[in-house]
Amino acid sequence: MNNNLLRKLAVFSIIGGILQIVATFGFGYQYLLGHDTMGVAVIVGLINVFSMILILIGMIAVFLYSYHIKASLNLFISFIVLFIGSLLEVGAAWTVTFVTPMLKVHAAELASTWPSPSGEGLMFSLILLFIGWVYFGISLAKVKVLPVIPAVLVALSLFLDFAPLGIVSNFGSIFWAIAIIWLSTAVYKRTKIEVIIGSDAIKPNS
Repeated sequence: MNNNLLRKLAVFSIIGGILQIVATFGFGYQYLLGHDTMGVAVIVGLINVFSMILILIGMIAVFLYSYHIKASLNLFISFIVLFIGSLLEVGAAWTVTFVTPMLKVHAAELASTWPSPSGEGLMFSLILLFIGWVYFGISLAKVKVLPVIPAVLVALSLFLDFAPLGIVSNFGSIFWAIAIIWLSTAVYKRTKIEVIIGSDAIKPNS
């Protein structure tokens, strides 16, 4: 296992988690103050999309590190579901970022209803995303390779995030992002220590 590569990948999800928190505050700002202008919506949407992409890249490191130490079928399957669901959601988020602001100006009714089949497609991607992340969080907690608390938080925070609670739901995204940063930082630190130990071990023979 290439620890240097895993450490670099973990940095992506650390940055992605930070951007996700920024995006969440941006969505909250729009919700509270009503600043749902096209420019603001696109900027916040782009931050959200790029944060999701970075997090998905970093989760490769979280999965590979955990699976290498303790292989688990549940961990493997959950990561596949998470990966596919996240890819679909990134595509949906990209579309929503650029299409929804335009529809709100030129076709407000379409923006609020998302008629078939677009509505079903968005719902399917959200359901798969939800199942994948909850399953992955539980699987990570079970193998106990990385800290259990953020693994559980990854799973539980999505219930709050997907709940129809208005601005309160945004706290689910913040907790989720914190859990992602926590897990990614753990991978970063552990792979760094293992690389240093490995380098020290080979010095006498060099």
